Amino acid sequence: MTLKQIFIANLKKYRKLSGLSQMSLAELCDMGGNYISQIEMGRRLPSFETIEKIAKALKIPPGHLFIDENATEIVEEKPLTKDYLEKMPAKVKKEIITRLLVSIKSDIISSLDPKKID
Repeated sequence: MTLKQIFIANLKKYRKLSGLSQMSLAELCDMGGNYISQIEMGRRLPSFETIEKIAKALKIPPGHLFIDENATEIVEEKPLTKDYLEKMPAKVKKEIITRLLVSIKSDIISSLDPKKID
């Protein structure tokens, strides 16, 4: 099964588990009415930002849309090494750092008790 097929199957599964129609999911994501239908038919491919919106609407982590639950092979995760990080394109490093900072900031803000803020 290709990554695209896995994504489509998981999108359909989580949408149905959430009790959402294609139209209602599209509305939650502020998209055109038939956009989810086009994705589920494999005619359109969503951007990363759109995948994040879809996952948020489905109340799941975005990565869940790419997990092949029928996979029989175990993929061994390799630790990130200095060499791997050094070879990573600068644009990718910048994006990772930006997303980490946003996530950390969000966690800090949400953990603050508004009553304790001066």
